[in-house]
Amino acid sequence: MRAILFGLVVCLSATSALAQSGPPGGGGGQGGGPPGGGGPPGAGRPSAPRPMKPIKREQIDKLAAQMFQTADRDRNGLVTLAELNMVVDARRETLIRARFERLDTDRNQSISLPEFLAWQRGLGSVASSENQPIAGSDGPVSEAILPVLDRDPRGRAMGMVIEPLSAMTIVAANVNYDTGLSLDEFIAHQRKRFDAADTNHDAELTMDELRRLDPDRGPGGPGGPGGPGFPGGPGARPPAGLD
Repeated sequence: MRAILFGLVVCLSATSALAQSGPPGGGGGQGGGPPGGGGPPGAGRPSAPRPMKPIKREQIDKLAAQMFQTADRDRNGLVTLAELNMVVDARRETLIRARFERLDTDRNQSISLPEFLAWQRGLGSVASSENQPIAGSDGPVSEAILPVLDRDPRGRAMGMVIEPLSAMTIVAANVNYDTGLSLDEFIAHQRKRFDAADTNHDAELTMDELRRLDPDRGPGGPGGPGGPGFPGGPGARPPAGLD
């Protein structure tokens, strides 16, 4: 009796395996019917990247206002070169202190020779060169206040339109040549590039309009949003949060 049951189990297992290994739709085998439909058209193929939503001028205005507020230390509605330098110096000081704390492993407010050697050994071959950038040093501090952008094609596209708040920007945008740059002047300066690309004057930039800003690196161009070599372009998976 046990031998019979074992034989039935083996037969059923083999039948199930053959059914699973057959072609989609359950047809096409010997003595079987015609192949099935195999699911809806396009099933199993990767979907095309979603088109990027247009960039609105009010979004650029908002980013400009955020940079301006960061630089306006005394909150008097004007940004001066001195205030910009204060922001840059404060960020540089924070970075220097963070580097010191990483080296000062025993937290005694001084760096001993063993701590310094341990840090240098951790750099590997970079430590033998005086001219190469130091790995893990967090890089140089930017001399400008940068907009806070998402790391996706949409953020990259906004970066093509908006200009960081730098010393050159303060000089160029301060059209009345007073003691500082006002928010209205800064927003008007930012809108120049936006409006130049907004050919239909609808206060929105589409991918085609953005491409005119920089045909080589614009959306759809090499390295640009939606183009080869950048997330969202051919051969790449569209990142989350694209819209």
